[in-house]
Amino acid sequence: MWETSDTATCRSIAMKLPLDVSKIRKCGRHMDEQVFFLHQKFHDFEAYRENARNWDLDYYQLDRGDFSSELLMFGNTTTLFTRARLGRRLLQKGASPSGLITFGLLADPDISIHWRNLDVNGDKLLIFPPGGELHSISQPDFDVFTLSLSEETLNRTCHSLELPDFRKLVDGNEVFNCHPKSMLLLRKWLHKTALGLASSPPAADRSKRIQQLEEELARRLISTLTESMGPVYQPVMRKRDRALKIAVDFIVESDTPVTSVQDLCSIAHVSERTLEYAFRERFGQSPKTFTLTHRLNNVRKMLILADPDANRIYEISGRQGFFHMGQFTSDYKRLFAELPSETLRK
Repeated sequence: MWETSDTATCRSIAMKLPLDVSKIRKCGRHMDEQVFFLHQKFHDFEAYRENARNWDLDYYQLDRGDFSSELLMFGNTTTLFTRARLGRRLLQKGASPSGLITFGLLADPDISIHWRNLDVNGDKLLIFPPGGELHSISQPDFDVFTLSLSEETLNRTCHSLELPDFRKLVDGNEVFNCHPKSMLLLRKWLHKTALGLASSPPAADRSKRIQQLEEELARRLISTLTESMGPVYQPVMRKRDRALKIAVDFIVESDTPVTSVQDLCSIAHVSERTLEYAFRERFGQSPKTFTLTHRLNNVRKMLILADPDANRIYEISGRQGFFHMGQFTSDYKRLFAELPSETLRK
């Protein structure tokens, strides 16, 4: 059991996804015009990212094969119920829905992810930091529920349960270690809700259903949170972890493509062996493979946005340091299971 700073006892407690409210007629709290529903499968990063409403997502594919995903979303400006399945190992970046507080939990207790420098399994409830970076590494079996609510709704629920305001309740913590039984009950209800939405998409009664969902979500999440065994604290960063962060930040933020492992070692002030261990532990691949994969992902993003009539593949790939077209094409197809020309035509 753990306690918040003002003595309230609390136990237990998944690419800005902003809804375009400029086009919404604000005639009430739960008007039909505000409510949206989506259930779709995608085989392309960008199509998935663009349809993940209110999320600011950026993905880098780390393993080989074609991308597959499934996305279910139901929500409005104050409530978002999302289930996402992703079939590739990914480095996920971005931010959660702007203006809302987002919870995440893995749909299967047996899977795990590396999330914001923590290894997270199925018995942990995540609270996304408002405006904070969504930085995680997910495996091909990634399946997650993300649940976004307004702070007003959460505070109202806290007060009805005679608890302090939500921010005081969580006291700045992002991950809570939950009782397996509490998480099992919550997960069962989420699965049932997702199945109900998928099999009977909301139509005429959307406003009523979103209001009921909002109230039930808030109650279940706060109850699970108050039954937790306490927050999970960030571990002290090892030398290897610090070196990895420096190297990855340099790869991502550099104005020119990084191709030399020796350069990374110099920047991170570690030996090649230490950096090799760090990358393999976190990403399952060597620094050399990671830098190649990152450059290939950058090319893919540029190809998707390019005009096939005005842009040339060799020009785009050259910006990322690929000058041998035969090797580049082979590496690209091996990673994404399609030719660069096929991506450009999309």
